[in-house]
Amino acid sequence: MATTKQKRLEQKRAAILSAAEQILIRRGKNATMGDIAQALDMDKSSLYYYFKGLPEILNAILDKEYYDFSLNIHDIRRDNKAHVDVLKEMARVILEFYHDNIEILLIILTRIFPLFLEPGNREESTAINNYMDSYHLANDLMLEEIRLALQGGELATEFAPELVLQTLRGAIFGVCAVWRYGKPGRSDIPLIVEQLFRMYV
Repeated sequence: MATTKQKRLEQKRAAILSAAEQILIRRGKNATMGDIAQALDMDKSSLYYYFKGLPEILNAILDKEYYDFSLNIHDIRRDNKAHVDVLKEMARVILEFYHDNIEILLIILTRIFPLFLEPGNREESTAINNYMDSYHLANDLMLEEIRLALQGGELATEFAPELVLQTLRGAIFGVCAVWRYGKPGRSDIPLIVEQLFRMYV
């Protein structure tokens, strides 16, 4: 059973993470330990008692919500569906993850947009690196399915496979960006996916 001191420590850490989440969304790469301490009206040196630095705070925030959606994508691909149906399922899984974790997406987008463009780039936060590894693997798997869907005539577009992937990913991020102001029900996601794929079928 946790002691009173341990409970207070856990409560304080939770309060720090809650404040840090908002600071990271607002300030992105410019967020500092000082910003977080100021938001909590505490001394910066006191903040270091609870967390060694920003990477540790990022890890704590992202690890609690981290989910490797590439695992689902492997399962989806094993079901021997038409390639375009596999792509729709992949998009649904990704959108459901972002729907349930919009704050995580906002933190990642404000801190590490260049990492989306350069797969070799790394962050100090292992949680962000794990997310980006999952993101790039999902892209690789989606690109394979796009190529197969184009070869089989399941997608009706003159776009190269890489351009289909990037426009689809861009559309997914666009949908998520609008969710900052209000999300639809999770049950609406399959309809959103169908609408996104009207660009290609």
